[in-house]
Amino acid sequence: MKIERKQVLTDVGTVEWVTMQNQDLLVEITSYGAAIYQIEMANRDLLVGPKDINTFLTSKGYYGKTIGRVSGRLVVPSYQIDDQTYKVAPVGAEKTNLHGGVEGFSYKNFEIIDEKVTKQASSVSMKYISADGEEDFPGELTLIVTYTLNIDNELRIDYEAISNQDTLCNITCHPYFNFQEKKTNINNHMLMIKADHYLNIDRDYILNSKDKVKDTPYDFNELSNLGHKISQVLDTPFVGFDHCWLFNQKQNQVELFDSESKIGMRIDTSYPSIVMYTHNLPSPEPLEQFNYDGIHSSIALECQFETGGIHHKHLNQAILRKHKPYHEYITYQFFKKD
Repeated sequence: MKIERKQVLTDVGTVEWVTMQNQDLLVEITSYGAAIYQIEMANRDLLVGPKDINTFLTSKGYYGKTIGRVSGRLVVPSYQIDDQTYKVAPVGAEKTNLHGGVEGFSYKNFEIIDEKVTKQASSVSMKYISADGEEDFPGELTLIVTYTLNIDNELRIDYEAISNQDTLCNITCHPYFNFQEKKTNINNHMLMIKADHYLNIDRDYILNSKDKVKDTPYDFNELSNLGHKISQVLDTPFVGFDHCWLFNQKQNQVELFDSESKIGMRIDTSYPSIVMYTHNLPSPEPLEQFNYDGIHSSIALECQFETGGIHHKHLNQAILRKHKPYHEYITYQFFKKD
């Protein structure tokens, strides 16, 4: 196990660049956006995103970034915590606010506060203090993100937060995965999500209903071919998947596997749900791995509380109470079959 740090002068200022490595994996992390720039295994990149450092850091595609204070979408014009109403401005769409606002945590330079290396694992922790009223959220919120890579090829992300007022808190990570050596699209990847229900949304990404996945294209309880599944939803407003699934078990909820490279990943998380986004829109910036606009080039698997839950009493509302600790985790375990 080893860890290296360097400072890189970029268009957004000086950014800390952290590289963690074990016998099989190399993981590059940036302090700006507390982001995963790249994961390498078997001499190939596992993530899709802009290669140019400045483009990666400033991209509106959220490639590899930490998302907060609230991941997913809030509905315009407001939400309530108890009897207090807070405004929601449209960001990213006319009727919703996406991924924490105009400048959410994805565009903040975190402070590295700790690093550790043992024979079993290496880790780095970074902190950001979000001011009261930032992006219209109440309370000063302190977030610590810790990335840990161990000898079992597990990359774990821990999120710890605390606020001095009742607020919303729903933090996730937004890497885009594609395990192919010569990257074309994700059509031959296989995906499993252990979930009996998903959130059915309208064309404005606003919740219609909580529906059963059985006998629908949204059933991923068994390993399923992504290309086949995507072909069944091309006639929807999303031209792919951009939905939230509610887990039916508390561990090892997700698996992604590419039969060509034999590389796979299992996801274990403390969160109750996941948003799957199959890169349905053109990339806002060029992706050097592809000779086209990036549609269906990769898949984002965003573990979180149910997106927009604050607007619905029957969902997790992602309310973080004053002085109550927040601690959630996401673990990606990578493997390669012979």
